[in-house]
Amino acid sequence: MQPPIHSAPPSTHSLLHVDQLAQDAAPVDNGVEMSPEQAARAAERARLRQGVMHVRIRNFYCTLEEIFDPTLRGLSFVIGTGNGRPNEPGRVIDASPAAVRLGIIPGMPLRRAHRIAPRTRFLPASNERYQPYLQKLRERYRAYSRIIESLPLADVFIDLRGCELAFDSPVTLGERLCAEIAEMGLTAQIGIANGKAIAELAALMSRRDGRQGVLYIPPGREASFVQTLPLSMLLQLRSAGTGIPGALPELAETNEANRVHTPDIEGKSEQADPIAVAEMLAHLRDFGITTFAQIANLTEDGLARRLGRLGGWLYHVAQGEDISLVIPDVPPLSQNARIRFHHAADADEACAAARKLANYLSDRLREQRLKGQSIALILWPYRPQKRETRKLVMGDDGEEMAVTTAEESVGGQMLLSRHTDDADVIAHHSLMLFAHYHREGHRYLQVQLRIGDIISALPTYYPPAVRGRGRPTRKLSR
Repeated sequence: MQPPIHSAPPSTHSLLHVDQLAQDAAPVDNGVEMSPEQAARAAERARLRQGVMHVRIRNFYCTLEEIFDPTLRGLSFVIGTGNGRPNEPGRVIDASPAAVRLGIIPGMPLRRAHRIAPRTRFLPASNERYQPYLQKLRERYRAYSRIIESLPLADVFIDLRGCELAFDSPVTLGERLCAEIAEMGLTAQIGIANGKAIAELAALMSRRDGRQGVLYIPPGREASFVQTLPLSMLLQLRSAGTGIPGALPELAETNEANRVHTPDIEGKSEQADPIAVAEMLAHLRDFGITTFAQIANLTEDGLARRLGRLGGWLYHVAQGEDISLVIPDVPPLSQNARIRFHHAADADEACAAARKLANYLSDRLREQRLKGQSIALILWPYRPQKRETRKLVMGDDGEEMAVTTAEESVGGQMLLSRHTDDADVIAHHSLMLFAHYHREGHRYLQVQLRIGDIISALPTYYPPAVRGRGRPTRKLSR
């Protein structure tokens, strides 16, 4: 029996320390095996993390303007580009709920909005006053995952694979984030699913039918959820067309001698043109197709033949298959992890720890679609008797003076010939560094591995050629 789509009771959250390598991401560092109950709980957390959370802030600009000027509450007003005046060129950035009921929508020309509702107030965007709220929202998003993809205004995609919070259900995370955003005076719509498109659809439905702003689609229930929705909701999606089959990332290294053609990597700019989506919906409407359930009864070949790759994407979404991934905003400068021993570990234990760290960092790079070029290994030797060294520094009076310092760590760095995310390559070079700095008889208290010079694994995006916008007229095959 499939699990229902509903909210779960909240649970207590605790932050896991990165240096300790959370039990579901890396092995235990002190040589003690986890109990079966702990292992089952770690496996369940790892299973639950495979999802995407979409956060959509409803009427972001208008809500902030109402916070700044409470007299605007309940009135019809519009936030426009430039100086916001309807007698000058510009477009609507955001509209209050009262203005939306009059027919004004974001993206509409200001002059047209004034013709539709001449009594509506037109205001310019106060970007300087919005920035503190945007910064607070970004900080809250990053507290929930290290893998986030920002969208225009204040919306975001959050990859739960990068979440380092302990939780029993994604619903508890969504409820907690929704409550934190509500404390700022904003209204959030949160959807959680296995892909970006279905997560967006869930967010759009998260405050309907008595829901409180969070809607979680469990694995296996995507098709039954999507097929209850109208196709017109695609016009509100920012991720329409992402995750198209044949555009998945291929992160594995290929041999230069046996190089094979790899598909193009999906990126932020691979989203479909909103005009193309509108034309596709108009074409489908001509044939009486207005719901995802009707799309599910068609064939993928017929849709792809008439609508191209966008038609194939639409068919997969209607079937509940959404493989779009979260693209991180900016790659971090480095990724590092550390294992602390509860005893003085010998060389074999230190080498095993280095291998565990390599596997952990490799998984972390792959999930964020990053690659690194420099590898640094840092060791903390165990010394029963504290060794001290002396070095010369410049004093306040300009004379050299000797200062006694304690040696706490040893290690070095190696620069690879090319960027990589392969665990075997990282482990091989980290063990080479260990062999160089290890001394016979030394034992160690800590081992740290750092991957630097990180770049994104996404290729440069080149915009497609301009195409004609003629609407197809041939009948769809069933």
